[in-house]
Amino acid sequence: SLLVQVNVATMFRRRSLVLCTFIAVTIGRERSAHGFATSTRHRLQHDGLCITSPITYQTRLAAKGGGKKKAAARTTKGFGAPPPSLVDVVAQFRTRVPEDADAQPCPCGSGDTYGVCCAELHRKERQCLTMTDVLRSRYSAFAWRDIKYVMDTTHETCRDYREDRVAWAKDLNKGGMFDSFEFVNLEAGPEEAGSNENEGYVEFKVTLRAKEDMSSSLSGQETEISERSKFLRGEDGSWSYASGEVKSNVAGLEDTALNQ
Repeated sequence: SLLVQVNVATMFRRRSLVLCTFIAVTIGRERSAHGFATSTRHRLQHDGLCITSPITYQTRLAAKGGGKKKAAARTTKGFGAPPPSLVDVVAQFRTRVPEDADAQPCPCGSGDTYGVCCAELHRKERQCLTMTDVLRSRYSAFAWRDIKYVMDTTHETCRDYREDRVAWAKDLNKGGMFDSFEFVNLEAGPEEAGSNENEGYVEFKVTLRAKEDMSSSLSGQETEISERSKFLRGEDGSWSYASGEVKSNVAGLEDTALNQ
């Protein structure tokens, strides 16, 4: 029998690429006496991540001769190491950014070099003034593992959004950055108007290829993920990712919304 397992922590959100839905798709194909019987099972975690483990910090105080008031007084004086900041945490994450990134073709497929394309958005040198800016820059951020940018361009109404940005960043680093796949192609459709001038939609397709370090049955195989994403514009005029309906080209799941 042929067993194919595809784990996609997707760039599209209701967790998506615009990549952040964690999709686990298992396809089993077994030959029967009458030909091929195909059974398909898929599992989706609505949180979009395979692991969610909020960080808890505990302060241990000596119990000797102390009551609650004494413990409280001691904790307010700054004893113990402070929790790490988001900048400190993200700095420890691995990236896929090449050394000469600015001279490389931008991952989004615009035809420009990264230095004059998505880099300007990633570095906050300019805002995402169109929905396509958000889509392409988020695709590049997932491709090169810019976790903070993915978070920064997620609207607060998105179900992926979390107040605890350190825990959110750690979860993305652990299971939400498509580490088992190569980013092959982004095909973006036209921008569509929403119910008002500050809401809009874009349909797009992303092609991912399983890396060689995966099982031999998966290595080199390509998976196409499509999404219709919703974007919202803030008071400063910049757009961000709000939600999306994710679908796959996997046989039997073409018309199924995988993150509902």
